[in-house]
Amino acid sequence: MEEKQNNVISQKQNKDSKPRGLRVKFVLLLIALILLVICFTSLLFLWYGGFVKDFVCGAVKKESIIWNKFSCSTISGQQISQTKFPLEQSASNSTNGSYGEDGLIQDVVEQTAGGVVGIGIVGDGINTENQIIGTGFIVSKGGLIVSNRHVVEDETLDYFIMFKDNTTPINVNKENIFRDPVNDIALIKIEANEFPANISAIALGDSDMVKLGQTVIAIGNPLGKYTGTITKGIISGLNREVKITQGFFNIQTELFSDVIQTDAAINPGNSGGPLINVLGEAVGINFATIEGASNLSFALPINRIKQRIIELEENGKFKIPFVGIEYQTRIVFVKGQSTVGGEVTNVIPNSPASTSGVKKGDIIIQFNGQDLNSKTLLALIQETKIGQKINIVVIRSKVEQELVVEIGER
Repeated sequence: MEEKQNNVISQKQNKDSKPRGLRVKFVLLLIALILLVICFTSLLFLWYGGFVKDFVCGAVKKESIIWNKFSCSTISGQQISQTKFPLEQSASNSTNGSYGEDGLIQDVVEQTAGGVVGIGIVGDGINTENQIIGTGFIVSKGGLIVSNRHVVEDETLDYFIMFKDNTTPINVNKENIFRDPVNDIALIKIEANEFPANISAIALGDSDMVKLGQTVIAIGNPLGKYTGTITKGIISGLNREVKITQGFFNIQTELFSDVIQTDAAINPGNSGGPLINVLGEAVGINFATIEGASNLSFALPINRIKQRIIELEENGKFKIPFVGIEYQTRIVFVKGQSTVGGEVTNVIPNSPASTSGVKKGDIIIQFNGQDLNSKTLLALIQETKIGQKINIVVIRSKVEQELVVEIGER
């Protein structure tokens, strides 16, 4: 009798455990669904908030497939809000309650205009007066100003610097002007204590990351008298070749490769001034415009000056890689495929190129193991080290030849 009662009790316990087990499973399933909804909502928030993009772009290499897929080169709202410009303050002061491109440009100008200077020729005080002939911009409070070489080309003249809102010019020691004729850039060094206390240096951007259609502004001194003029435009073209004629009767010709084209108005006197992006970074050095054309101007990529600054700080002078050729870029066909080549138009006597056997008419298609499709020949030469021996591949009389050139110093 006692055994039978025990069986009945155990059966009741089994019946009670089944509903309880189902309830536990239901609760666990409900918790899982809630967690899934929370995770999905969080992912949507991170994605549309730009956090996923910022994380991915910060983890991958520039110009990789993932970089391009996520459009990492574009400026996100979060990135703009983290820049050094007081966007929130400007937005609150906006009359329509919104912060647009005008407000951003105004912030850029306010942040950078003080770093732009006038460069002039010292007059004799009798027959001639001080005259501003070009522009420069400060890249270091330690005393460095960037400009064009052609602005301070004449080594017999005395030059001065004029800061914004300062009527007293600062004369420049001739020995403190460093010229790079290959890239038409110059660095001017003055004493750090001569910089006004309220002046800030302009940050240098990355000209390799400049994109077509990107908004830029130019600041300069057109015609030498409209100081601090601001013009705005876009990047109109990249990797341009520009032939500049100068001297009496325009008999001197210089070819500049891989330069930036912009429709921001640039006039005589703007030379040496900065081309600035919306982050307040100098991405170019304004140096030329086409006469008789509208809004067709050019700037040298800012990355060209960076190596010169390092050389000046380390060696007290420029150490410019030198091959000794003049060339023109052209498209050639090699083994049935088109490629970019540099046709040699002149070989400087006793130069590294002349010693290695490079001849006028040769078409260089490879330099130091790299083709010319993604980088210009000038850019590849600039990346080499003085004394380095490199291989170049040329086409001569439709036949490929490999030559060895030892990089010299200009």
